[in-house]
Amino acid sequence: MSRKRVILSATQKRELCETKEKNPNLSNISLAQQYRVGKSTITDILKEKERWLSITESQGSIKKFRGPKWPQLENALSLWVDNALNTKQDIDEDFHQSDGWLTGFKKRYGLCQYKKQGEAASAPSAESIEHDRLALQQILVPYKLEDIWNGDETGLFWKMKPSRVLARGPLSGYKKEKSRVTIFCATNATGTEKMALSFIHKYKAPRVIKNINYKNLPVYYF
Repeated sequence: MSRKRVILSATQKRELCETKEKNPNLSNISLAQQYRVGKSTITDILKEKERWLSITESQGSIKKFRGPKWPQLENALSLWVDNALNTKQDIDEDFHQSDGWLTGFKKRYGLCQYKKQGEAASAPSAESIEHDRLALQQILVPYKLEDIWNGDETGLFWKMKPSRVLARGPLSGYKKEKSRVTIFCATNATGTEKMALSFIHKYKAPRVIKNINYKNLPVYYF
């Protein structure tokens, strides 16, 4: 009489791998008897233990997973991810590959996007913005659009690491790198005229551009 085929769920495979990790001397034959599957099935599951140990609760009831198209590539990438996380490096998603593959890779290896804990953002109220907008409209009535200019400055924190990164759990924040330069931009309302960017730094004559004629730069340097 043939034995009824047993298909283990993802949760069972994860539990199996956890049991083997806790009891490394436990034989594959014993595990096969416990889960009522063949020894070769146990061997195959343990070969992919990193995959099954990363399964989340929401995935636990799934019995069949579509395997990765490039398993060796994903195993190598998973090792790189582990090393980056262990050394507290940030991993963002600026990666030009198909969204479907990236989504699948994150699910297979338990990666999610988390916002790092940091400083809270502040902004004016909606009422204040609307009041200022109406007042500005009245001031600009007598002027032509091409003569109306808007300028603003923005900080470029060129050493700051990304605040949204990939990880296997929430991350604690750390002191942010505050090195910055200030960029000033200005253009008219029709977009027909734009002022060259103003680049504002804390050094009057940085060493890296000490032999350069500032008039030849594509920006105004201050």
